[in-house]
Amino acid sequence: MSVLGAPGVGKTRLAHEYALRRAEAYPGGAWICDLTNASGVDGVCGALGATLDVPLTAGHSAGMLAQLADAIAARGRVLVILDNFEHLVVHAQATLPVLHERAPDARFLVTSRTRTDVEGEAILELGPLPLPQGSADVADSEAVRLFVDRAGLVAHGYALTTDEAPRAAALVRELDGLPLALELAAARMRVFSTATLLDHLRRRFDVLVRGASSGGPRHGSLRDAIDASWRALDPWEQAVFAHCAVFRGSFDLYAAERVIDLGEGAPRVADVLQSLRDRSLLAREAPREGPDDARFTLYLSIRDYAWDRLRERGAEDAAVARHAAYYEEQASLWATKADGPEGVEARRWLLAERENLLAVHRRAFERLGPARAEDVRTAARVALALQPALTVHGPLRLAAALHDAVLGASGAAGLDADLRARALAARAEVHRLMGDYPRALADAEEVSALSTQTRDHDALVRARFTRTLVHLFQGRLAEAHAALERARGLILPDDRRLQGRALSVLGVIRVFEGAQDEARDSFLKALPLHREAGDIHFEGMAEGNLCITQIHFGRLEEAREHGERAVALHRALGNRRNLANCFSSLASIADELGRSDEAEAYWEQSIRIAGEIGDRYTLGVVLGHQGSHLFMAQRLSEARESCKRALVSLRDQHSMEVAIHAWLGSVEATAGRLDAAREAFAEAERPSWARERPANAAVIHYLRGHLDLALSREATAGGDLAGAEQHLTSAKRRLAAAPLTPPRLEATRARRSLEQALVTQGQPSEDTALLVHPEGEWFRLPSGRRVDCSRRRLLGRLLVALTEQRLERPGAPMSVKDLVAKGWPNERILSGAAVARLRVALSSLRKEGLGALLLNHPKGYLLDPNTPARFAPRGE
Repeated sequence: MSVLGAPGVGKTRLAHEYALRRAEAYPGGAWICDLTNASGVDGVCGALGATLDVPLTAGHSAGMLAQLADAIAARGRVLVILDNFEHLVVHAQATLPVLHERAPDARFLVTSRTRTDVEGEAILELGPLPLPQGSADVADSEAVRLFVDRAGLVAHGYALTTDEAPRAAALVRELDGLPLALELAAARMRVFSTATLLDHLRRRFDVLVRGASSGGPRHGSLRDAIDASWRALDPWEQAVFAHCAVFRGSFDLYAAERVIDLGEGAPRVADVLQSLRDRSLLAREAPREGPDDARFTLYLSIRDYAWDRLRERGAEDAAVARHAAYYEEQASLWATKADGPEGVEARRWLLAERENLLAVHRRAFERLGPARAEDVRTAARVALALQPALTVHGPLRLAAALHDAVLGASGAAGLDADLRARALAARAEVHRLMGDYPRALADAEEVSALSTQTRDHDALVRARFTRTLVHLFQGRLAEAHAALERARGLILPDDRRLQGRALSVLGVIRVFEGAQDEARDSFLKALPLHREAGDIHFEGMAEGNLCITQIHFGRLEEAREHGERAVALHRALGNRRNLANCFSSLASIADELGRSDEAEAYWEQSIRIAGEIGDRYTLGVVLGHQGSHLFMAQRLSEARESCKRALVSLRDQHSMEVAIHAWLGSVEATAGRLDAAREAFAEAERPSWARERPANAAVIHYLRGHLDLALSREATAGGDLAGAEQHLTSAKRRLAAAPLTPPRLEATRARRSLEQALVTQGQPSEDTALLVHPEGEWFRLPSGRRVDCSRRRLLGRLLVALTEQRLERPGAPMSVKDLVAKGWPNERILSGAAVARLRVALSSLRKEGLGALLLNHPKGYLLDPNTPARFAPRGE
């Protein structure tokens, strides 16, 4: 739907009012995207991404549009208002059909002066408010009612008396019933009467409307209304109003006081701004963080008018220069704080001032002729300052374009070696995040070539971190190690921030190598350095990585503590991608502890966030983890849907696809769909990197056991008992082999799923009973695997107690209190700590193969009464 109309007719207000009144019809929310400052398809994507809080990571317009469309589609039935689209109509065909096609449940409302001509576009032409036709219907006219209502706000006691009605009717007719013009005129009623105001407007119309106005009567009426407001201002107010045109987006009082120069003897800028606000020439944004965070903005038509007045006064160049100087200084200051203790506040400031900073960057290249070296330096510093905000919130392509403009400018030769190295290192980081590894390496190499000319160790280290991560993601581990060591050789001993980052990067390399102990140690050493430096971004990443490594080791309570701290840090920074990953880790912890409802709630949050930001990789990974959880809960149809959605999301052949194909094969095999199962396992084993990653090979090895069991069932049904036994033996042999990988949760879960399946394959006989040593030194699973507990006597004591309960009172649970007494017979433990300890211990028993046999009960825990259990004879 497109709402069309002249400037000031009320298109934006109508759209906002519709969103408010029809909110219940859009459970996914109503999102209002102001496109006033957008240009081109990238500009549309950037504005929409900022509105929806979608960090745009794609390096091209099509990718950003697809990510946005997926993010919108994930929210279900939503309303997206694209406001002030008229200057972007030429790009309508390239944007709107893509969004509509990929998000069919969403509704798009466009406000514009021109139709988009997109197929299926519905048009609502919005005209001025109805005018009074005669003297009798003045009070019923919507235009008059709006004027009277707004005038009454500034001129208390104003009413539509018999004498006033003809003057009000004449006034609204002169303004053609345009809502914005009426509101501006009403604001003048603080000092004017309707007669005086009408006289001013009529004399102005003689010049503009009946003569030289080229914009038509409606345009003339709006401009005349603003002009009347202008002439009603005192000289100081006119000066401040004109200077406000230099801002883009919105601005705060501190910026206004620094940029607007009124000279000696002038009143306070704050007082003049308040006066302009009272006259409706300035709009005030609601505070975002507190009472001192108010910001001002100008409507587009008013800003254009103010810009003309600024030029007439000959003050444009000086105002632009002050604007650039202020924002360059402030942005550089805040950027230095972005990775420190004030990082949250710094990134918030950079996001709030993004439009002003982009204006500084753009104006640096708008002069006629070659760009001046001083302007290029300003643009370079602004681009670097925006980097911390854009790399988290996107769009990444914008960050790359800002650096491209600087490094490719004719005046780039004026950049000193330090500034050029910083710009190249920043662009290298952006290219890596976008997945453009060749360009990332090229920029990093150019930074290295500057090493003899620059003193900026930070840029050199960042460039080598980029090389490290690129090599790592390409599977070139030896080169990653070498690049990291070169980076560490440049870091000064007292630079705690870079020392911490180097340790975190080393930890990530260790994770890729499967060396979980070394990875954990690196992250633990990095954490105090991140905290000391106030590096919240990397502290959150280290906490999240520690959560994952502790999960692999089965230290679930420690893992949860790290995960919850990571959530708090990422939430403070507004890093929703990392937040989604942390919720997925917390879901895995809850799942391992047997808290299915809690796990599903975390997964739901993670999936919702990943969908809302259009992050296909994170969404696919989380859906894959959820699919394995659903399979182990034997919710096969839901598991199949989750795995298939994950594979659609990970359609770029990421290594996670291997495990998901294998889990899907297990689902299909368990459901008796053998052809589909064989096809899924064939897909899992097809890519070469399926065999190169140890965890993937282990997952496939264990999960293929489900296909063995399905073939055994099929052979049994066909009377082929020898074949059935052969397939069953094949499944058991998969468990008998030594562990195929260092501790990894995905491999552990795959093994446990096969153990559970063997327990439930047919009716178990006494030979496949759970066999427990009477003193808890070991136990043997129904699958035949023996588990040693001689060094974990706590687990043995708990299992002995549960087995005694199983034999004496089958189906009756043991209470938490009784289990704690059995597990810790000589300790006095507070109830909260006792429950936590017990949950961790029982989780360890589940991980050792008792997942399907150890059941939760509202009154405690018990062993499955349908599975035979017995104590081994003493001496066995």
